Amino acid sequence: MEILRFTLNDPAEYKLPSAVPDPRKWRNGLVVRMPNHLGDAVMALPALCSLSRVVPENCGLFVVAPEMFRQFYAELPAVSFFVGLRKAHANWSFSEIREVKRLRAGVAVLFNNSPRDAIAMRLARVPQVYGAAARGRSFLLTKAFKLKRQQIPGLRAQEHLCSRYLAIAMALGGAPWDGVSLPEFRFARRGDESKQKIWSWCEHPEMLLLGPGAAYGDAKCYGSDRYNALARWWIDRGGVVVVAGGKNEVETGNEVCAGLSPEKCVNMCGATDLQELMMLIRFSRFMVCNDSGIMHLGAALGKSGIAVFGSTDPTATGPISPAWRCISERTECSPCFQHVCPFGHKKCMDSVCAEAVIEEMKKALQ
Repeated sequence: MEILRFTLNDPAEYKLPSAVPDPRKWRNGLVVRMPNHLGDAVMALPALCSLSRVVPENCGLFVVAPEMFRQFYAELPAVSFFVGLRKAHANWSFSEIREVKRLRAGVAVLFNNSPRDAIAMRLARVPQVYGAAARGRSFLLTKAFKLKRQQIPGLRAQEHLCSRYLAIAMALGGAPWDGVSLPEFRFARRGDESKQKIWSWCEHPEMLLLGPGAAYGDAKCYGSDRYNALARWWIDRGGVVVVAGGKNEVETGNEVCAGLSPEKCVNMCGATDLQELMMLIRFSRFMVCNDSGIMHLGAALGKSGIAVFGSTDPTATGPISPAWRCISERTECSPCFQHVCPFGHKKCMDSVCAEAVIEEMKKALQ
């Protein structure tokens, strides 16, 4: 059994050449194309903060990302304007290109590898565009940075994905990250009566938040019976449990809550928007999750928790917070990075018993 914590390898190890933007061409500011997935976006937050300090005074920091994450970026004071993409994995629409063009940004940074985004930034008339060299798009970029390959099946990564984003930010003049500080989110309690059910759970001082799903696929998911055991233990010690996740995880949430008092355990999978989920995380006492967007959100919001890893690599995509512990059991076939276990047994996940997680929870809570 491995118990791992976040460690940031030095982004300078990438040895990227300095590519500080021309100070005469900042125009209205910097536009950053953030990653399409919530977990990746959180891992790019330190780099986004680093870049925000490079932007000249009286210039803005603009973010382009999938529309579904508008509420997430709205809570970040450093972000001046958000442009939402209706289809994250498709060509930008003419209206989306026009919206970026109207910003008159002088510099663009791409934190994903799609040639579509490089083309869109050029169509939006952004004069300086930077990003990783990938998929033949280098000729579209002002500077294309060559980065090592991230994931190799069967092997642990040598660096965290966060360091890759930071390496690009530092090459553009951004400051290094201390590996601890994260941006503060602004929260204002909403008076909407329809949300009173959520507030009542948030007000409990011993609320455990469980994230038993993962949008990537079932191979990442710890067993519902194990989560049920964790919930029972937490309730026995005087707490309450909230199960969170997407609409496609409602049945999983029901399995986690099976046999538990509805006054002590509630399934909110598919019942919250992103803003409400962030509020639940903010008021939680502790979290236990799979390798998922909820796990990364918990780290970004400064919570403590435990993440169970199997098919993916905690050294590469673990939560970017020393307050989190990653539990994994090394097997001959992990990490495989598959959406569904190719052997049908999920040995890497099932080898982690609920008792082992509970013991780590006890240590963390001390």
